Amino acid sequence: MPILKAENITKKFGKLNVLNGINLSLQKGEVVAVIGPSGSGKSTFLRCLNKLERADGGNIMFDGEIIAQNGIYRKDKEIRPILKKMGMVFQQFNLFPHKSVLQNITEAPICVNGMSRESAIAEARRLLSNVGLADKEKSYPCELSGGQQQRVAIARALAMHPDIMFFDEPTSALDPELTGEVLKVIKSLAAQNMTMLIVTHEMSFAREVANRVVFMDGGVVLADDVPEKIFSPENDSERIRAFLNKFEG
Repeated sequence: MPILKAENITKKFGKLNVLNGINLSLQKGEVVAVIGPSGSGKSTFLRCLNKLERADGGNIMFDGEIIAQNGIYRKDKEIRPILKKMGMVFQQFNLFPHKSVLQNITEAPICVNGMSRESAIAEARRLLSNVGLADKEKSYPCELSGGQQQRVAIARALAMHPDIMFFDEPTSALDPELTGEVLKVIKSLAAQNMTMLIVTHEMSFAREVANRVVFMDGGVVLADDVPEKIFSPENDSERIRAFLNKFEG
């Protein structure tokens, strides 16, 4: 059974149809990359899955639990335990500027999960070591590069022990030379069989790391296949070939 299943997801902003019947499922341990032109609904779809946006129609199930049915989401108190299992990393790092790196990571485990301060600090230090920032626990976000801030944001999401990680263009706000250090962390999570749904414009990364690649355009899924098929020069879809050609050379 899929850990995540979305059926016929629709969403409008005013009169603009942003999502037009999106279907997607993920198996546990699977890495799915979502690619496509800007404005195709990729980020909106991601945000509908964890109720940061409300879909207008469709069904969302996670780990056997209903999140939304026919576009109606369950009450917050009912699905809060489910949503806590979903980690999210945004384009902008969304760190608390007045808190240290360590405090940014320990805040939610202590306040939301009721973890002891001692345990939360130990876990935060382990995660900082994993993302290559063991020496930055006392630093503040303004003292870090964009790549370092995004790695802290990943560690913060992992501190909640999610069952799935959502990444919304995690490198789009970074200079090219800082992108690699963030992608390296995500690759290491893939090697650890973390279930991930990644909206990205890093085509080589999607080709290398994803088990499946979903191509969205105009609020619909035009293709959902293994990377070898999506990125093949012989891809049947002229639209996909035209999009990918922009990233060549």
